[in-house]
Amino acid sequence: MVERHDSDFVPGAETEMEVDDGECSKSAINQWSLVKPYGGCQPPKQRSLHASIVVGDCLYIFGGYDGSSRVNDFYKWSFKASKWSQIHTTGAGPTARDRHVVVSFADKIYIFAGYDGNNRVNDFWQYDTEHEAWQMVDPALGNPPTPRHSHSGVEYDGSMYIFAGYDGNYRSDFHRYNFPQRKWSIVPVKGSVPKARYRTSAVAYKNRMLVVGGHDGAKHLNDFYQFNFDSLEWSLVETTGQVPPPSPRDSHSAVICGDSMYLFGGSTGSARNDLYAFSFETEQWLEVRPTPGASQKANVPCPRFCHTCDVYNNSLYVFGGYDGQQRLNDFWQFRLATEVNIDIPSSSLVSDLRDFLNDAKLSDVTFLVEGKAVYAHKLLCMRCSYFRAMFEGQMREAQQKTITINNVSHRVFLALLEYLYTDEFEISMDIAMDLFVAADQFGIERLKRLCEKKILVSINIDSAATILQAANMHIANDLRQSCMDFILRNFDAVSKTPAFEEMGRSNVELVFEILKRR
Repeated sequence: MVERHDSDFVPGAETEMEVDDGECSKSAINQWSLVKPYGGCQPPKQRSLHASIVVGDCLYIFGGYDGSSRVNDFYKWSFKASKWSQIHTTGAGPTARDRHVVVSFADKIYIFAGYDGNNRVNDFWQYDTEHEAWQMVDPALGNPPTPRHSHSGVEYDGSMYIFAGYDGNYRSDFHRYNFPQRKWSIVPVKGSVPKARYRTSAVAYKNRMLVVGGHDGAKHLNDFYQFNFDSLEWSLVETTGQVPPPSPRDSHSAVICGDSMYLFGGSTGSARNDLYAFSFETEQWLEVRPTPGASQKANVPCPRFCHTCDVYNNSLYVFGGYDGQQRLNDFWQFRLATEVNIDIPSSSLVSDLRDFLNDAKLSDVTFLVEGKAVYAHKLLCMRCSYFRAMFEGQMREAQQKTITINNVSHRVFLALLEYLYTDEFEISMDIAMDLFVAADQFGIERLKRLCEKKILVSINIDSAATILQAANMHIANDLRQSCMDFILRNFDAVSKTPAFEEMGRSNVELVFEILKRR
């Protein structure tokens, strides 16, 4: 596989748009403004593929590629003084590099790996912001990541986590460096692991790491994964709403501000300057469009990728990057919110509705499932077309207070009702197939699709034939096709499983279809 550099992209002609000459302190909410330093100090020179991080009241920028060579200069922007300054230290420091990762812990900055122009490296450096000194982190116990670049990393609970990147191959491995123990380890993950990639984004939010997009060596990606640090499990992020996710891209930036993740720019084959927000409260994407200023024309940064983006005091700050023709060193602010602090309680609608589940209080219908009473409310059950037809039509159940439900287990029926009451349910693999069948039986299309999505990421040698039969029976075409493709790719192994033998006895037509398509 050929390595790609940011200079390999040749997007269509992109011109830099007008910018506001006002100082950043005058920027309005939902408007971009060009940050102007105080006193004429010189900013870092043009670059891409650099790394930046906010520590205290300062933004630090290290390294990158200036169009001809990798650099290892080190700059600091003081938000309070509105001033750039170059940091000069005595002694050894990181060599020139690009596509490295930077995190902070206990007011220290840590830089890991990258590309020095000749080799991929995996050295590890610490910068003490108080004493203004670099120090190489001593070789530690454990299993450090291979030399690589274009990886991603976050700090969480006293550890640095390194994900994916390129070490001669595109990677999806996951490593942890525990700062107090000074030890590397491979994270023992489970769940739906993202495919190998580089130039993805990674951010930490509460007890999760979020990963969006990247490039797998063949195409741009826009898949959206989360890693739960408590359960050590990867899973796809479920999204709602009408706004589609950002288009497939790499070399973008993502940051957390409040209860939202913001994603800016990147390359789709052409440079981008769109800004998206993902709300963790609503689980929805929103494209954030700048509010026009006094000139009635919104000023925005030119399209770019391989830039950096950081958050300070409810604003996004974007520096540098590559627009497809030249490296940049412009510095932009996008103010997200005012500093008005109002304590607004979280919505309790979903939890309140969940409390009514299987509660005899105010219930007006009782279902008998496996001989057990399940108390329910017709108003909420009527979100399902099956129950709406039952309660509004001429069926005898419309007049009954107690209705027997067959062919569904008590556990699955409660899960189905929880979805009808709250529009959400945490689908585990041990219930996904049974809930899929029940959602099909009761005509709850969205729940059926959610189950189908959960099942899709779990297809393996042992389960493929069973899932194919269920998908075929319930006309889940996408799931059926995915199972069929998996079986065709792994026929020798799948055909030896008990599930495949059972399929041969119960649905020989499916076996013939597989054999014909080989």
